[in-house]
Amino acid sequence: MSEGNQVEVEVTEVEVNEPKGKSQVQSAGESVSKAISSIMESLEAALTARGNTVMVRVNDEALAKLDMLVASGICSSRSEAAAFLLQRGIESSEPLFTRIADVTARITTLRQELQEWVQERK
Repeated sequence: MSEGNQVEVEVTEVEVNEPKGKSQVQSAGESVSKAISSIMESLEAALTARGNTVMVRVNDEALAKLDMLVASGICSSRSEAAAFLLQRGIESSEPLFTRIADVTARITTLRQELQEWVQERK
């Protein structure tokens, strides 16, 4: 991540009074660590090579979420927060994009076949 984009996270462990409480604490700590790693990876991906500009209008709820990311220090600007959220959305929608790519490729193939068929009939 570029300099100036540091995130400090305080982790609080809570022990659950169950027979295996200690393993519960470790599991919670591991879950938090995985979540933080995932966020940092998404943030790094979102901030890498951001050479493209997109203008977008958002509703009040979305703006509040962007501002929350900035206020928490996770992101340093609304632009960075928007790029971060966009990256997370892309990552979580990978099956959708895979399906779109497959269907689009089939459509392209069918369109080419149809054009070839029409050319043969001229």
